[in-house]
Amino acid sequence: MPAGIDDSQGLDHFPFLARLEVLPEWEAAAGLFLEQGGVAMVLGAPDTGKSTLSRFLAYKTFAAGQPTALVDLDLGQSHLGPPSTLGLVLFPPRLPGDNSLFPESLYFIGQTSPVGSILEVAVGCQVLVEQAARRGVGRTVVNTSGMVHGPGALRLKRAQVELLQPRFILALQRDRELEPLLRALGGDGAGNGWMVSRLPVSVRAIRKTPEDRRRYREERFRRYFQEARRLVLPCRSLVWEGLPWGRGEPLTPGELQQLGRILGTPVLYGEVSGERKVLLTEKPPAENWQPRPGESLHWLTWSGLHFRLVGLLDAARRTLALGLILPSPWHPEEMAFWTPLAPEAAGRVHFLQVGKLRVSLTGKELAYV
Repeated sequence: MPAGIDDSQGLDHFPFLARLEVLPEWEAAAGLFLEQGGVAMVLGAPDTGKSTLSRFLAYKTFAAGQPTALVDLDLGQSHLGPPSTLGLVLFPPRLPGDNSLFPESLYFIGQTSPVGSILEVAVGCQVLVEQAARRGVGRTVVNTSGMVHGPGALRLKRAQVELLQPRFILALQRDRELEPLLRALGGDGAGNGWMVSRLPVSVRAIRKTPEDRRRYREERFRRYFQEARRLVLPCRSLVWEGLPWGRGEPLTPGELQQLGRILGTPVLYGEVSGERKVLLTEKPPAENWQPRPGESLHWLTWSGLHFRLVGLLDAARRTLALGLILPSPWHPEEMAFWTPLAPEAAGRVHFLQVGKLRVSLTGKELAYV
């Protein structure tokens, strides 16, 4: 067994330990985290072992009898929840190494990269960390995404540091690739209230190809939806977020008919906000249609929404489950979804957050149409 592993709980309970190389620097960081508590943020580029280190930290504190939380912010390669979500687990009641698709809490983002959703990811990580704190957990590990280069990475990590006020920033790097980011975050944290520890990457860290990553996402989606069922929800009682609706007033039937004649295709639904109109059409507009000068008119087809990934949220904006919009004839009063959400919980759905992905019932990522 690798050196440094505390096997008091046994490999039968923690099988991930058998594959783990524990470096002395990791042991030292875990010791400080166990002693001082607080929030530990794990930084690193893709394939540097962030998830492995995060689970090791959770294991060491749990094995010492300290309640621990793990928050996973990796939208594409998360070990908690399905892709496109942020996840939270608590130890106990779970055991470290649990890669549950149904953790204590999910926060739906709707895409597999934080690019374009930096605000949502920053808010989501704070929501989950605060939830753990309300449960009385004194030690929380935050496994961040692999986005560490460029202005977007700096904006995201700076927001997370300011919101979470971590006690430790654990930086996994093969060479010095994180130094620009660490400098921008405040260097070694002197005077900022946190400690920066630069940790080596294990030689067992596996570099994944884009195809490896896609297969991993699709397998997680497949398993998440394998026990799903058809669920019909009333459209009128839902507040839409993201594309395509939820930002304006619904158009009247007469206005929809008039727009349908102009576009050369039935307009099923539409909203107006100021001068901007967003329409749901049966087919793309006629080829000879041209918008009038200054007209702000946007459209998408009903078939283009089929299999779109959505988050089903309650009135407090907690993510109850993910769903897929099922192909069906358009009905203005109701919509069918493929989701593992129990039918008895359907009445709790208040917000419908539309993601940017299309996924088949078997977990395959689909192209936009």
